[in-house]
Amino acid sequence: MAETLDFQVRLARDSDFVLEVEESIPLDGVTVIAGPSGGGKTTLLRALAGLEPAQRAEVRFRGQDWGGTPPEARRIGFVFQTPALFPHLTVRQNLRYGAKRREVKSISGIVEALDLGPLMERGVRGLSGGEARRVALGRALASDPGILFLDEPLAGLDDARKKDLLPYIGRAVSEARVPALYVTHSRREITTLADRVLGLEGGRLTGWRTPPDRLTATVRNVTGTQMIVQVDGARDSEGRVTLTRIAEPGETVGLGLARDNLLLSASNPGRSDARLVLPATVIETGSGLALDVCGQRIGLPPSGLHAMGAKLWLSVLDVMPRPEPGDSAKNRP
Repeated sequence: MAETLDFQVRLARDSDFVLEVEESIPLDGVTVIAGPSGGGKTTLLRALAGLEPAQRAEVRFRGQDWGGTPPEARRIGFVFQTPALFPHLTVRQNLRYGAKRREVKSISGIVEALDLGPLMERGVRGLSGGEARRVALGRALASDPGILFLDEPLAGLDDARKKDLLPYIGRAVSEARVPALYVTHSRREITTLADRVLGLEGGRLTGWRTPPDRLTATVRNVTGTQMIVQVDGARDSEGRVTLTRIAEPGETVGLGLARDNLLLSASNPGRSDARLVLPATVIETGSGLALDVCGQRIGLPPSGLHAMGAKLWLSVLDVMPRPEPGDSAKNRP
């Protein structure tokens, strides 16, 4: 059975927009579809889900032809830009609605991953924007989907609320072990969540982009709402950082690294505003130079310190954490 989502889609809307795409997407982790507004990202998701009529829409999921399959039979958990919860139901009833469709008996794991316990008996009208997004994601996951579609699920929230919610999304998708297509143009969302990135602009795919670098780390301790993680391969107290609690001791967390948050120096910078300061070595790979950081490999940030074998110090100004499945912690190529 092919573990891919394969599609050929042509959708013309009036004379000013045509979506014409063909691709095969691995069904593993989070695939981000990124690009500017109006490029066709939402339209593509809706066409794949069977919600948008198209002149041509050949879609195969794990080898199964979705031609003629109605949207409700495709086992897609769809999270829209607005939560679209049932306003007359409680949070519990909204979640149970999703579970009932697939005869899912227990949703306790979803409730725990999204920290929905305190909200279960509340009506949805009184939820904050961030709480409503968590419930919408929970309802989609409660339906036991074969794949999750997230169409800019944090749209309309301020930056602080988005930052708070991203670890919840990462944890829920990780624990559910469901592949996801995530539409966004937000760099933070891409850096935090993406395993791979596919560009889409002007109705055309622009190709696979270099995925964000991510260091794997292990949770060493938790206290209240915070956790201390240590970069795998680091020595003693090196490579430790305190973050919002999203995992338990011994679990693995991926630390997403944005290129503009990385600085290289020839000597130890000492005390600074950086979240992490780690020793690094310039190494050669089949595709060019890279950095070895505590035995893990990441891309080489722009700087003049590119000599093969150079011993450097990497300062990480900000990290974007997400939980990782226990059996998938591995260094990135």
